[in-house]
Amino acid sequence: MSKSRAPTTRTPARTGTGCATCGWSTPPDGTLARRRHRGDDGLCPASGAPSRGGELTDTWVALQAGADPAQRRRALRGAYEAFAAAGRVERPVRAVVAESWRRSARARVSREGTADVELSDDGLAAYRDGHPLAKVMPLFRELMGAYAMDGEHLLAVCDAQGRLLWVEGHATSRRQAGLMNFVPGARWAEAATGTNAPGTAIAVDRPVQVFAAEHFQRPVHPWTCAAAPVHDPGTGRLLGAVDITGGDRLAHPHSLAFVGAV
Repeated sequence: MSKSRAPTTRTPARTGTGCATCGWSTPPDGTLARRRHRGDDGLCPASGAPSRGGELTDTWVALQAGADPAQRRRALRGAYEAFAAAGRVERPVRAVVAESWRRSARARVSREGTADVELSDDGLAAYRDGHPLAKVMPLFRELMGAYAMDGEHLLAVCDAQGRLLWVEGHATSRRQAGLMNFVPGARWAEAATGTNAPGTAIAVDRPVQVFAAEHFQRPVHPWTCAAAPVHDPGTGRLLGAVDITGGDRLAHPHSLAFVGAV
């Protein structure tokens, strides 16, 4: 259902080219199988600013720094119910979310459902041990593991089909996420579970942040997540996505910049 940071989190080591917009650093080419910090539009994911009507000029940022999460939750809940009832998109739904909602509806994703577990036990262990992302998982843990633990978040990595291979972090958060099948082996592709950060990041091939009722499935509405696609540095082939999942604090623009820069 993410370098500067909030005071309660630990800053990973900075390497590579810095971003003047958000303060995060992009690792050198080949450090991780990630394509780039900035999208094709050349914008940092954290460059959004408020505009009239309560919308954001940068559609990739879920919540502007300093905004009230509770107020935006209420507004999104109303917009979500309007879309569910009549297929009508209302403010303050971002374009990236509206497009994802429409794709999810066309795929006939259940709004009340949860992800299906497609891999388990020995099959899951063998598959992820042989997956290319297994080689960079230790680096993901080094750069993002402390951030997840300190903030009671989860670090998750999925393959290109949206199947979660690793879900690690705070024990309480893992138990709560298990109620919506955010567990290793579950398929969180957008076509299967609707709008969600790892699945939608794969669908649009760039970093994405999803907050509260922006998620297509209702059981995921209490959560916030930020994810970025991961590519083979040699071939550019999409390998999967890396994700941080947790509470409202992850709606900050720095969370999106964080996962986009790793």
